[in-house]
Amino acid sequence: MAESLITIAKTSSPHIHKGRTAGIVGILTLIVAGFGYLREASLAARFGVSTTMDAYFGAIFVPNIIYLILISGTLSPIFIPILLQENGDHDLSRASETFSVITSFILLLFLGIVVCGMLAAPLWLPLLFRGFSPSTAEMTIQLVRLLFPAVLFLALAGILTALLNGFHKFALAATAPALSSIAVIIATFVAKGNRAVYVVTLATAIGFVLQALLLIPAAFSLGIRYRPNFNFSHSAIRKLIRLGVPLFLYLLAANATVVVERNLASRISAGSVSILSYALRLFTVPSNLLAAPLAIVAYPGFAREAAREQRGDLANQASRLFRLVVFLFFPVTLWTILNALPVTQLLYEHGHFLASDSFSTSRILAIYSLGILPNAVAIILLRCYFAIEDTVTPLLTEIVNLMCFTIAAGVLSRRFGLDGLAAARAVTFYLVVGVLMIVLARRRLLKLDFDFLGFLVRTVLATAIMGVVDWVLIRELHSLLGVSGTMVRLAGICILLLASTATFLGCARFLKLSQANQITSTVLGLLPWNNNHSR
Repeated sequence: MAESLITIAKTSSPHIHKGRTAGIVGILTLIVAGFGYLREASLAARFGVSTTMDAYFGAIFVPNIIYLILISGTLSPIFIPILLQENGDHDLSRASETFSVITSFILLLFLGIVVCGMLAAPLWLPLLFRGFSPSTAEMTIQLVRLLFPAVLFLALAGILTALLNGFHKFALAATAPALSSIAVIIATFVAKGNRAVYVVTLATAIGFVLQALLLIPAAFSLGIRYRPNFNFSHSAIRKLIRLGVPLFLYLLAANATVVVERNLASRISAGSVSILSYALRLFTVPSNLLAAPLAIVAYPGFAREAAREQRGDLANQASRLFRLVVFLFFPVTLWTILNALPVTQLLYEHGHFLASDSFSTSRILAIYSLGILPNAVAIILLRCYFAIEDTVTPLLTEIVNLMCFTIAAGVLSRRFGLDGLAAARAVTFYLVVGVLMIVLARRRLLKLDFDFLGFLVRTVLATAIMGVVDWVLIRELHSLLGVSGTMVRLAGICILLLASTATFLGCARFLKLSQANQITSTVLGLLPWNNNHSR
Protein backbone atom coordinates (compact mmCIF):
# COMPACT_ATOMS: atom_id res chain seq x y z
CA MET A 1 0.00 0.00 0.00
CA ALA A 2 1.94 2.98 -1.24
CA GLU A 3 -0.81 5.48 -0.44
CA SER A 4 -3.17 6.03 2.46
CA LEU A 5 -6.34 4.03 2.65
CA ILE A 6 -8.57 6.99 2.04
CA THR A 7 -7.44 8.70 -1.15
CA ILE A 8 -8.44 11.61 -3.32
CA ALA A 9 -10.74 10.52 -6.12
CA LYS A 10 -8.36 11.75 -8.81
CA THR A 11 -5.55 9.43 -7.80
CA SER A 12 -4.83 6.20 -9.61
CA SER A 13 -7.36 3.39 -9.54
CA PRO A 14 -5.41 0.96 -7.27
CA HIS A 15 -5.38 3.61 -4.55
CA ILE A 16 -9.07 4.29 -5.06
CA HIS A 17 -9.65 0.58 -4.69
CA LYS A 18 -7.93 0.62 -1.29
CA GLY A 19 -10.05 3.54 -0.16
CA ARG A 20 -13.15 1.70 -1.37
CA THR A 21 -12.04 -1.44 0.46
CA ALA A 22 -11.72 0.42 3.74
CA GLY A 23 -15.07 2.09 3.10
CA ILE A 24 -16.80 -1.20 2.30
CA VAL A 25 -15.35 -2.84 5.41
CA GLY A 26 -16.56 0.18 7.37
CA ILE A 27 -20.07 -0.18 5.96
CA LEU A 28 -20.15 -3.90 6.75
CA THR A 29 -18.86 -3.16 10.23
CA LEU A 30 -21.63 -0.58 10.56
CA ILE A 31 -24.20 -3.21 9.67
CA VAL A 32 -22.72 -5.66 12.17
CA ALA A 33 -22.57 -2.94 14.81
CA GLY A 34 -26.21 -2.16 14.08
CA PHE A 35 -27.11 -5.73 15.00
CA GLY A 36 -24.84 -5.47 18.02
CA TYR A 37 -26.65 -2.43 19.33
CA LEU A 38 -30.02 -3.96 18.58
CA ARG A 39 -28.82 -6.85 20.73
CA GLU A 40 -27.86 -4.49 23.55
CA ALA A 41 -31.14 -2.60 23.21
CA SER A 42 -33.07 -5.88 23.35
CA LEU A 43 -31.19 -6.93 26.48
CA ALA A 44 -31.74 -3.52 28.04
CA ALA A 45 -35.47 -3.59 27.30
CA ARG A 46 -35.85 -7.17 28.55
CA PHE A 47 -33.71 -7.00 31.69
CA GLY A 48 -32.85 -3.31 32.28
CA VAL A 49 -30.12 -2.41 34.79
CA SER A 50 -30.34 -5.36 37.17
CA THR A 51 -28.41 -8.08 38.97
CA THR A 52 -29.55 -10.48 36.24
CA MET A 53 -27.72 -8.39 33.67
CA ASP A 54 -24.75 -8.12 36.02
CA ALA A 55 -24.60 -11.93 35.97
CA TYR A 56 -24.93 -12.13 32.17
CA PHE A 57 -22.30 -9.46 31.52
CA GLY A 58 -20.08 -11.14 34.09
CA ALA A 59 -20.40 -14.48 32.30
CA ILE A 60 -19.80 -13.07 28.82
CA PHE A 61 -16.96 -10.86 30.06
CA VAL A 62 -14.43 -13.68 30.43
CA PRO A 63 -14.91 -15.28 26.97
CA ASN A 64 -14.68 -11.82 25.43
CA ILE A 65 -11.44 -11.10 27.27
CA ILE A 66 -10.01 -14.49 26.25
CA TYR A 67 -10.92 -13.83 22.63
CA LEU A 68 -9.49 -10.30 22.66
CA ILE A 69 -6.23 -11.39 24.25
CA LEU A 70 -5.48 -14.71 22.59
CA ILE A 71 -7.20 -14.53 19.20
CA SER A 72 -7.99 -11.01 18.03
CA GLY A 73 -5.08 -9.48 19.90
CA THR A 74 -2.27 -12.05 19.81
CA LEU A 75 -2.91 -14.50 16.99
CA SER A 76 -4.24 -12.26 14.21
CA PRO A 77 -1.44 -9.65 14.13
CA ILE A 78 1.23 -12.38 14.12
CA PHE A 79 -0.55 -15.00 12.05
CA ILE A 80 -1.02 -12.73 9.01
CA PRO A 81 2.71 -11.92 8.47
CA ILE A 82 3.67 -15.56 9.10
CA LEU A 83 1.13 -16.81 6.56
CA LEU A 84 2.12 -14.15 4.00
CA GLN A 85 5.76 -15.22 4.29
CA GLU A 86 4.86 -18.87 3.84
CA ASN A 87 2.69 -17.99 0.83
CA GLY A 88 5.22 -15.53 -0.60
CA ASP A 89 5.95 -17.86 -3.54
CA HIS A 90 2.26 -18.83 -3.77
CA ASP A 91 2.97 -22.30 -2.43
CA LEU A 92 -0.43 -23.31 -1.05
CA SER A 93 0.91 -26.56 0.34
CA ARG A 94 3.33 -24.69 2.61
CA ALA A 95 0.63 -22.22 3.59
CA SER A 96 -1.74 -25.10 4.36
CA GLU A 97 0.87 -26.77 6.55
CA THR A 98 1.47 -23.55 8.47
CA PHE A 99 -2.26 -22.96 8.87
CA SER A 100 -2.83 -26.54 10.05
CA VAL A 101 -0.03 -26.43 12.64
CA ILE A 102 -1.12 -23.09 14.09
CA THR A 103 -4.81 -24.03 14.08
CA SER A 104 -4.13 -27.34 15.84
CA PHE A 105 -2.02 -25.56 18.43
CA ILE A 106 -4.66 -22.89 19.10
CA LEU A 107 -7.59 -25.31 19.27
CA LEU A 108 -5.73 -27.59 21.67
CA LEU A 109 -4.85 -24.58 23.82
CA PHE A 110 -8.45 -23.40 23.89
CA LEU A 111 -9.73 -26.87 24.71
CA GLY A 112 -7.61 -26.77 27.84
CA ILE A 113 -8.85 -23.26 28.65
CA VAL A 114 -12.48 -24.31 28.28
CA VAL A 115 -12.13 -27.36 30.52
CA CYS A 116 -10.16 -25.53 33.20
CA GLY A 117 -12.42 -22.49 33.03
CA MET A 118 -15.58 -24.51 33.57
CA LEU A 119 -14.17 -26.59 36.41
CA ALA A 120 -12.55 -23.66 38.21
CA ALA A 121 -15.39 -21.13 37.73
CA PRO A 122 -16.34 -21.15 41.47
CA LEU A 123 -12.77 -20.10 42.25
CA TRP A 124 -12.01 -17.35 39.76
CA LEU A 125 -15.41 -15.69 39.35
CA PRO A 126 -15.67 -14.46 42.97
CA LEU A 127 -12.21 -12.94 42.56
CA LEU A 128 -13.21 -11.04 39.42
CA PHE A 129 -16.53 -9.78 40.78
CA ARG A 130 -15.93 -9.57 44.48
CA GLY A 131 -18.92 -7.30 45.06
CA PHE A 132 -21.53 -9.70 43.63
CA SER A 133 -24.08 -11.03 46.09
CA PRO A 134 -24.05 -14.83 46.64
CA SER A 135 -27.14 -15.31 44.46
CA THR A 136 -25.71 -13.19 41.61
CA ALA A 137 -22.37 -15.00 41.84
CA GLU A 138 -24.09 -18.41 41.69
CA MET A 139 -26.11 -17.36 38.63
CA THR A 140 -22.95 -16.11 36.94
CA ILE A 141 -21.21 -19.45 37.50
CA GLN A 142 -24.14 -21.31 35.97
CA LEU A 143 -24.12 -19.02 32.93
CA VAL A 144 -20.37 -19.49 32.49
CA ARG A 145 -20.77 -23.26 32.36
CA LEU A 146 -23.49 -22.86 29.77
CA LEU A 147 -21.46 -20.51 27.61
CA PHE A 148 -17.86 -21.73 27.91
CA PRO A 149 -17.97 -24.78 25.59
CA ALA A 150 -18.76 -22.46 22.67
CA VAL A 151 -15.54 -20.53 23.28
CA LEU A 152 -13.79 -23.23 21.23
CA PHE A 153 -15.88 -22.19 18.22
CA LEU A 154 -15.18 -18.54 18.96
CA ALA A 155 -11.47 -19.38 18.71
CA LEU A 156 -12.02 -21.15 15.39
CA ALA A 157 -13.93 -18.12 14.07
CA GLY A 158 -11.01 -15.91 15.05
CA ILE A 159 -8.50 -18.13 13.24
CA LEU A 160 -10.60 -18.17 10.07
CA THR A 161 -11.10 -14.40 10.25
CA ALA A 162 -7.33 -13.87 10.40
CA LEU A 163 -6.85 -16.24 7.46
CA LEU A 164 -9.42 -14.44 5.29
CA ASN A 165 -8.07 -10.98 6.18
CA GLY A 166 -4.56 -12.14 5.31
CA PHE A 167 -5.78 -12.94 1.80
CA HIS A 168 -7.70 -9.63 1.58
CA LYS A 169 -11.07 -11.34 1.88
CA PHE A 170 -12.60 -8.89 4.32
CA ALA A 171 -16.34 -8.94 3.61
CA LEU A 172 -17.54 -12.23 5.10
CA ALA A 173 -15.14 -12.03 8.03
CA ALA A 174 -16.50 -8.57 8.83
CA THR A 175 -20.15 -9.67 8.73
CA ALA A 176 -19.94 -13.04 10.52
CA PRO A 177 -20.22 -11.61 14.07
CA ALA A 178 -23.73 -10.43 13.22
CA LEU A 179 -24.95 -14.02 13.61
CA SER A 180 -24.19 -13.97 17.32
CA SER A 181 -26.15 -10.75 17.77
CA ILE A 182 -29.10 -12.06 15.75
CA ALA A 183 -29.27 -15.19 17.90
CA VAL A 184 -29.36 -13.11 21.09
CA ILE A 185 -32.00 -10.72 19.69
CA ILE A 186 -34.28 -13.64 18.82
CA ALA A 187 -33.74 -15.18 22.25
CA THR A 188 -34.70 -11.98 24.11
CA PHE A 189 -38.08 -12.01 22.39
CA VAL A 190 -38.66 -15.75 22.71
CA ALA A 191 -37.45 -16.31 26.30
CA LYS A 192 -40.07 -16.05 29.02
CA GLY A 193 -40.13 -16.30 32.79
CA ASN A 194 -37.36 -16.39 35.37
CA ARG A 195 -35.13 -18.62 33.23
CA ALA A 196 -35.01 -16.15 30.33
CA VAL A 197 -31.38 -15.17 30.96
CA TYR A 198 -30.33 -18.82 30.59
CA VAL A 199 -32.03 -18.97 27.18
CA VAL A 200 -30.24 -15.78 26.15
CA THR A 201 -26.90 -17.19 27.29
CA LEU A 202 -27.51 -20.40 25.32
CA ALA A 203 -28.34 -18.28 22.27
CA THR A 204 -25.05 -16.42 22.73
CA ALA A 205 -23.22 -19.75 22.64
CA ILE A 206 -25.13 -20.84 19.53
CA GLY A 207 -24.17 -17.55 17.88
CA PHE A 208 -20.47 -18.34 18.44
CA VAL A 209 -20.94 -21.71 16.74
CA LEU A 210 -22.79 -20.21 13.76
CA GLN A 211 -20.10 -17.57 13.34
CA ALA A 212 -17.42 -20.24 12.91
CA LEU A 213 -19.52 -22.43 10.62
CA LEU A 214 -20.22 -19.51 8.29
CA LEU A 215 -16.52 -18.86 7.69
CA ILE A 216 -15.44 -22.43 6.94
CA PRO A 217 -16.56 -22.53 3.25
CA ALA A 218 -14.93 -19.16 2.54
CA ALA A 219 -11.65 -20.30 4.05
CA PHE A 220 -11.86 -23.57 2.08
CA SER A 221 -12.28 -21.60 -1.18
CA LEU A 222 -8.83 -20.02 -0.72
CA GLY A 223 -7.17 -23.35 -1.43
CA ILE A 224 -5.87 -23.61 2.12
CA ARG A 225 -6.54 -27.05 3.59
CA TYR A 226 -6.58 -28.03 7.24
CA ARG A 227 -5.21 -31.37 8.38
CA PRO A 228 -4.59 -32.09 12.07
CA ASN A 229 -0.90 -31.41 12.61
CA PHE A 230 0.62 -31.42 16.09
CA ASN A 231 4.21 -30.79 15.00
CA PHE A 232 4.69 -28.01 17.55
CA SER A 233 8.40 -27.80 16.76
CA HIS A 234 7.44 -26.22 13.42
CA SER A 235 9.13 -22.88 12.67
CA ALA A 236 5.75 -21.13 12.53
CA ILE A 237 5.00 -22.19 16.11
CA ARG A 238 8.41 -21.00 17.27
CA LYS A 239 7.87 -17.62 15.65
CA LEU A 240 4.32 -17.47 16.99
CA ILE A 241 5.62 -18.02 20.51
CA ARG A 242 8.60 -15.69 20.13
CA LEU A 243 6.45 -12.79 18.96
CA GLY A 244 3.29 -13.83 20.73
CA VAL A 245 4.51 -14.02 24.32
CA PRO A 246 5.36 -10.30 24.63
CA LEU A 247 2.17 -9.41 22.75
CA PHE A 248 0.14 -11.73 24.99
CA LEU A 249 1.63 -10.13 28.09
CA TYR A 250 0.89 -6.69 26.63
CA LEU A 251 -2.75 -7.59 26.04
CA LEU A 252 -2.96 -9.21 29.45
CA ALA A 253 -1.82 -5.93 31.00
CA ALA A 254 -4.12 -3.90 28.73
CA ASN A 255 -7.19 -5.97 29.60
CA ALA A 256 -6.25 -6.16 33.25
CA THR A 257 -7.47 -2.57 33.46
CA VAL A 258 -10.90 -3.80 32.36
CA VAL A 259 -10.81 -6.56 34.99
CA VAL A 260 -9.85 -4.07 37.70
CA GLU A 261 -12.57 -1.72 36.51
CA ARG A 262 -15.29 -4.39 36.64
CA ASN A 263 -14.08 -5.61 40.02
CA LEU A 264 -14.29 -2.11 41.49
CA ALA A 265 -17.66 -1.48 39.81
CA SER A 266 -19.14 -4.63 41.36
CA ARG A 267 -18.37 -3.15 44.79
CA ILE A 268 -20.08 0.21 44.20
CA SER A 269 -23.73 -0.82 43.82
CA ALA A 270 -26.02 -3.39 42.24
CA GLY A 271 -26.34 -2.69 38.52
CA SER A 272 -23.02 -0.86 38.25
CA VAL A 273 -21.49 -3.57 36.05
CA SER A 274 -24.51 -3.31 33.75
CA ILE A 275 -24.19 0.47 33.47
CA LEU A 276 -20.49 0.25 32.62
CA SER A 277 -21.17 -2.47 30.06
CA TYR A 278 -23.94 -0.52 28.32
CA ALA A 279 -21.82 2.67 28.27
CA LEU A 280 -18.70 0.87 27.05
CA ARG A 281 -20.68 -0.66 24.20
CA LEU A 282 -21.58 2.83 22.93
CA PHE A 283 -18.06 4.12 23.59
CA THR A 284 -16.60 1.53 21.21
CA VAL A 285 -18.97 2.40 18.34
CA PRO A 286 -16.73 5.01 16.63
CA SER A 287 -13.58 2.90 16.83
CA ASN A 288 -15.38 -0.21 15.62
CA LEU A 289 -16.94 1.63 12.68
CA LEU A 290 -14.00 3.77 11.58
CA ALA A 291 -10.64 2.97 13.19
CA ALA A 292 -10.91 -0.83 13.17
CA PRO A 293 -11.74 -1.14 9.42
CA LEU A 294 -8.89 1.22 8.56
CA ALA A 295 -6.50 -0.82 10.70
CA ILE A 296 -7.68 -4.11 9.19
CA VAL A 297 -7.13 -2.93 5.62
CA ALA A 298 -3.88 -1.09 6.41
CA TYR A 299 -2.12 -3.84 8.32
CA PRO A 300 -1.08 -6.14 5.44
CA GLY A 301 0.43 -3.09 3.71
CA PHE A 302 2.21 -2.03 6.89
CA ALA A 303 3.65 -5.52 7.23
CA ARG A 304 4.94 -5.55 3.64
CA GLU A 305 6.56 -2.11 3.94
CA ALA A 306 8.15 -3.01 7.28
CA ALA A 307 9.80 -6.04 5.67
CA ARG A 308 11.51 -3.87 3.03
CA GLU A 309 14.90 -2.24 3.30
CA GLN A 310 14.83 0.69 5.78
CA ARG A 311 11.13 0.02 6.44
CA GLY A 312 10.12 1.04 2.92
CA ASP A 313 7.33 3.61 2.87
CA LEU A 314 5.99 2.67 6.31
CA ALA A 315 6.63 6.11 7.86
CA ASN A 316 4.62 7.92 5.17
CA GLN A 317 1.78 5.39 5.28
CA ALA A 318 1.56 5.47 9.06
CA SER A 319 1.72 9.28 9.23
CA ARG A 320 -1.00 9.77 6.63
CA LEU A 321 -3.30 7.30 8.32
CA PHE A 322 -2.51 8.82 11.74
CA ARG A 323 -3.57 12.26 10.50
CA LEU A 324 -6.74 10.87 8.99
CA VAL A 325 -7.72 9.22 12.27
CA VAL A 326 -7.04 12.42 14.23
CA PHE A 327 -9.12 14.36 11.69
CA LEU A 328 -12.02 11.92 12.02
CA PHE A 329 -12.00 11.38 15.76
CA PHE A 330 -11.63 14.90 17.12
CA PRO A 331 -15.19 15.81 16.03
CA VAL A 332 -16.50 12.33 16.86
CA THR A 333 -15.22 12.66 20.42
CA LEU A 334 -16.85 16.06 21.00
CA TRP A 335 -20.10 15.03 19.30
CA THR A 336 -20.44 11.91 21.47
CA ILE A 337 -19.81 13.88 24.66
CA LEU A 338 -22.46 16.47 23.75
CA ASN A 339 -25.03 13.91 22.59
CA ALA A 340 -24.49 11.13 25.14
CA LEU A 341 -27.96 11.45 26.67
CA PRO A 342 -30.10 11.51 23.49
CA VAL A 343 -28.06 8.65 22.00
CA THR A 344 -28.50 6.56 25.14
CA GLN A 345 -32.22 7.30 25.25
CA LEU A 346 -32.62 6.33 21.61
CA LEU A 347 -30.77 3.03 21.85
CA TYR A 348 -31.62 1.80 25.33
CA GLU A 349 -34.64 3.51 26.88
CA HIS A 350 -37.26 0.86 26.22
CA GLY A 351 -39.07 -1.69 28.38
CA HIS A 352 -37.30 -2.18 31.69
CA PHE A 353 -34.58 0.36 30.89
CA LEU A 354 -35.90 3.49 32.63
CA ALA A 355 -35.22 7.21 32.20
CA SER A 356 -33.08 7.15 35.35
CA ASP A 357 -31.00 4.37 33.80
CA SER A 358 -30.48 6.54 30.71
CA PHE A 359 -29.17 9.42 32.82
CA SER A 360 -26.77 7.14 34.71
CA THR A 361 -25.51 5.40 31.57
CA SER A 362 -25.19 8.60 29.51
CA ARG A 363 -23.15 10.27 32.23
CA ILE A 364 -20.67 7.39 32.19
CA LEU A 365 -20.68 7.41 28.37
CA ALA A 366 -19.83 11.13 28.29
CA ILE A 367 -16.88 10.57 30.63
CA TYR A 368 -15.70 7.50 28.73
CA SER A 369 -15.94 9.46 25.48
CA LEU A 370 -13.01 11.64 26.47
CA GLY A 371 -10.93 8.62 25.48
CA ILE A 372 -12.44 8.04 22.03
CA LEU A 373 -9.68 9.89 20.15
CA PRO A 374 -6.65 8.30 21.88
CA ASN A 375 -8.27 4.86 21.71
CA ALA A 376 -8.74 5.17 17.94
CA VAL A 377 -5.20 6.46 17.41
CA ALA A 378 -3.79 3.60 19.49
CA ILE A 379 -5.59 1.05 17.29
CA ILE A 380 -3.69 2.37 14.27
CA LEU A 381 -0.31 2.88 15.95
CA LEU A 382 -0.30 -0.61 17.41
CA ARG A 383 -0.47 -2.01 13.89
CA CYS A 384 2.79 -0.20 13.15
CA TYR A 385 4.43 -1.86 16.14
CA PHE A 386 3.11 -5.26 15.10
CA ALA A 387 4.35 -4.69 11.54
CA ILE A 388 7.92 -4.03 12.75
CA GLU A 389 7.58 -7.00 15.14
CA ASP A 390 7.99 -4.86 18.24
CA THR A 391 5.67 -6.17 20.94
CA VAL A 392 7.92 -5.19 23.85
CA THR A 393 7.25 -1.43 23.70
CA PRO A 394 3.45 -1.84 23.88
CA LEU A 395 3.93 -4.31 26.74
CA LEU A 396 6.04 -1.94 28.84
CA THR A 397 3.60 0.89 28.09
CA GLU A 398 0.62 -1.11 29.29
CA ILE A 399 2.39 -2.26 32.46
CA VAL A 400 2.98 1.38 33.43
CA ASN A 401 -0.58 2.21 32.42
CA LEU A 402 -1.99 -0.63 34.55
CA MET A 403 -0.17 0.58 37.62
CA CYS A 404 -1.34 4.16 37.11
CA PHE A 405 -4.93 3.08 36.43
CA THR A 406 -5.13 0.79 39.45
CA ILE A 407 -4.03 3.59 41.77
CA ALA A 408 -6.20 6.27 40.14
CA ALA A 409 -9.28 4.03 39.82
CA GLY A 410 -9.10 2.95 43.46
CA VAL A 411 -8.88 6.55 44.69
CA LEU A 412 -11.41 8.08 42.30
CA SER A 413 -14.00 5.29 42.63
CA ARG A 414 -14.01 5.67 46.41
CA ARG A 415 -14.41 9.44 46.08
CA PHE A 416 -16.71 9.75 43.05
CA GLY A 417 -18.17 6.27 42.50
CA LEU A 418 -18.76 5.18 38.88
CA ASP A 419 -17.96 8.65 37.56
CA GLY A 420 -14.48 8.50 39.04
CA LEU A 421 -13.93 4.99 37.74
CA ALA A 422 -14.86 6.00 34.19
CA ALA A 423 -12.69 9.13 34.39
CA ALA A 424 -9.67 7.08 35.43
CA ARG A 425 -10.18 4.82 32.43
CA ALA A 426 -10.54 7.71 29.98
CA VAL A 427 -7.36 9.42 31.17
CA THR A 428 -5.25 6.28 30.83
CA PHE A 429 -5.98 6.13 27.08
CA TYR A 430 -3.97 9.34 26.72
CA LEU A 431 -1.05 7.89 28.66
CA VAL A 432 -0.84 4.86 26.36
CA VAL A 433 -1.17 6.69 23.06
CA GLY A 434 1.27 9.40 24.17
CA VAL A 435 4.03 6.87 24.77
CA LEU A 436 3.29 5.01 21.51
CA MET A 437 3.45 8.25 19.51
CA ILE A 438 6.70 9.44 21.08
CA VAL A 439 8.52 6.14 20.49
CA LEU A 440 7.41 5.91 16.85
CA ALA A 441 8.37 9.54 16.27
CA ARG A 442 11.84 8.95 17.69
CA ARG A 443 12.22 5.99 15.36
CA ARG A 444 11.16 8.25 12.47
CA LEU A 445 8.13 6.12 11.72
CA LEU A 446 5.66 8.88 12.64
CA LYS A 447 5.97 12.50 11.53
CA LEU A 448 5.18 14.97 14.33
CA ASP A 449 6.49 18.23 12.88
CA PHE A 450 5.31 21.84 12.49
CA ASP A 451 3.21 20.83 9.52
CA PHE A 452 1.36 18.38 11.76
CA LEU A 453 0.92 21.11 14.38
CA GLY A 454 -0.73 23.35 11.78
CA PHE A 455 -2.99 20.49 10.73
CA LEU A 456 -3.91 19.87 14.37
CA VAL A 457 -4.79 23.52 15.07
CA ARG A 458 -7.07 23.69 12.02
CA THR A 459 -8.75 20.39 12.96
CA VAL A 460 -9.41 21.64 16.50
CA LEU A 461 -10.86 24.89 15.15
CA ALA A 462 -13.23 23.08 12.78
CA THR A 463 -14.26 20.78 15.62
CA ALA A 464 -14.95 23.72 17.95
CA ILE A 465 -17.22 25.39 15.40
CA MET A 466 -19.06 22.10 14.90
CA GLY A 467 -19.47 21.78 18.68
CA VAL A 468 -21.08 25.23 18.95
CA VAL A 469 -23.54 24.42 16.16
CA ASP A 470 -24.36 21.05 17.72
CA TRP A 471 -24.86 22.58 21.20
CA VAL A 472 -27.28 25.20 19.80
CA LEU A 473 -29.24 22.52 17.92
CA ILE A 474 -29.47 20.33 21.03
CA ARG A 475 -31.11 23.21 22.89
CA GLU A 476 -33.47 23.90 20.01
CA LEU A 477 -34.40 20.23 19.60
CA HIS A 478 -34.69 19.52 23.33
CA SER A 479 -38.44 18.90 23.21
CA LEU A 480 -38.03 16.65 20.16
CA LEU A 481 -35.24 14.60 21.70
CA GLY A 482 -37.14 14.28 24.98
CA VAL A 483 -40.17 12.67 23.33
CA SER A 484 -40.48 8.98 24.15
CA GLY A 485 -41.19 7.85 20.58
CA THR A 486 -38.25 6.01 19.05
CA MET A 487 -38.75 7.34 15.53
CA VAL A 488 -39.02 10.93 16.76
CA ARG A 489 -35.81 10.55 18.74
CA LEU A 490 -34.13 8.95 15.73
CA ALA A 491 -35.15 11.90 13.56
CA GLY A 492 -33.65 14.29 16.09
CA ILE A 493 -30.35 12.39 16.27
CA CYS A 494 -30.15 12.27 12.46
CA ILE A 495 -30.65 16.04 12.27
CA LEU A 496 -27.89 16.60 14.81
CA LEU A 497 -25.54 14.18 13.07
CA LEU A 498 -26.08 15.55 9.56
CA ALA A 499 -25.81 19.18 10.66
CA SER A 500 -22.65 18.47 12.66
CA THR A 501 -21.03 16.52 9.82
CA ALA A 502 -21.84 19.21 7.25
CA THR A 503 -20.53 21.94 9.55
CA PHE A 504 -17.28 20.16 10.29
CA LEU A 505 -16.52 19.17 6.70
CA GLY A 506 -17.46 22.64 5.46
CA CYS A 507 -15.13 24.29 7.98
CA ALA A 508 -12.40 21.77 7.20
CA ARG A 509 -12.57 22.51 3.48
CA PHE A 510 -12.55 26.25 4.18
CA LEU A 511 -9.43 25.72 6.32
CA LYS A 512 -7.89 23.72 3.45
CA LEU A 513 -7.68 20.39 5.25
CA SER A 514 -7.19 17.85 2.46
CA GLN A 515 -8.70 15.05 4.57
CA ALA A 516 -12.16 16.58 4.01
CA ASN A 517 -11.79 16.10 0.25
CA GLN A 518 -10.41 12.61 0.78
CA ILE A 519 -13.39 11.53 2.85
CA THR A 520 -15.88 13.09 0.44
CA SER A 521 -14.21 11.38 -2.51
CA THR A 522 -14.22 8.00 -0.78
CA VAL A 523 -17.89 8.29 0.17
CA LEU A 524 -18.80 9.27 -3.40
CA GLY A 525 -16.69 6.40 -4.70
CA LEU A 526 -18.78 3.95 -2.69
CA LEU A 527 -21.96 4.99 -4.50
CA PRO A 528 -22.99 2.36 -7.09
CA TRP A 529 -23.44 4.78 -9.98
CA ASN A 530 -20.03 6.38 -9.40
CA ASN A 531 -18.43 2.93 -9.25
CA ASN A 532 -20.06 1.92 -12.55
CA HIS A 533 -19.01 5.18 -14.18
CA SER A 534 -15.38 4.71 -13.14
CA ARG A 535 -15.31 1.33 -14.75
